[in-house]
Amino acid sequence: MLVSLGYSRTEELTDVLINEILRGADGTSIKCGVIGEIGCSWPLTESEKKVLQATAQAQAQLGCPVIIHPGRNPSAPFQIIRILQEAGADISKTVMSHLDRTILDKKELLEFAQLGCYLEYDLFGTEVLNYQFNPDIDMPDDNKRIRRVRLLVEEGYEERILVAHDIHTKHRLMKYGGHGYSHILTNIVPKMLLRGITEKALDKILIENPKRWLTFK
Repeated sequence: MLVSLGYSRTEELTDVLINEILRGADGTSIKCGVIGEIGCSWPLTESEKKVLQATAQAQAQLGCPVIIHPGRNPSAPFQIIRILQEAGADISKTVMSHLDRTILDKKELLEFAQLGCYLEYDLFGTEVLNYQFNPDIDMPDDNKRIRRVRLLVEEGYEERILVAHDIHTKHRLMKYGGHGYSHILTNIVPKMLLRGITEKALDKILIENPKRWLTFK
């Protein structure tokens, strides 16, 4: 979007991001609290690389939280983190979202976890037979998401895990028959406890990790 508005140089993009956090977005006094969700394709376009580089530079100056929407390929999160690192980003303040539909292999997931960003499983409640955006992917159900979160906890990454719903359509709301925004607390947390994820780990995932990520350095 930034590039489509006519900002083509990384420095210009950086200035826009910084201005929207320090002064306000789109000519208003409403200040942004995070940079993102930065949408990325697979393969990355040159414009997307510039936006990532600008994001890294803005984050380096402000110490602000960043969240990334990776392309639908298991290599995408690795490439994005590399670009951010090279441009000076603080990976410890960066969330990689949609891992549930992106990195399906356990070995790859644990390899990615070592890079130090937040690991977000944010499609809880999304259980579809055919994933229209990438038919090659068998979308995991909530039980598999819970098993992946448990794996990450068991491997020592409980301080880097975030969870969410990614509710973006009306049919996901309770009014229209969906799980609604209470799904994680009402349904997922009890199942996580049943599957051996401790209350201490859940407090980190649900309370401490989001607070740490959203706090400016």
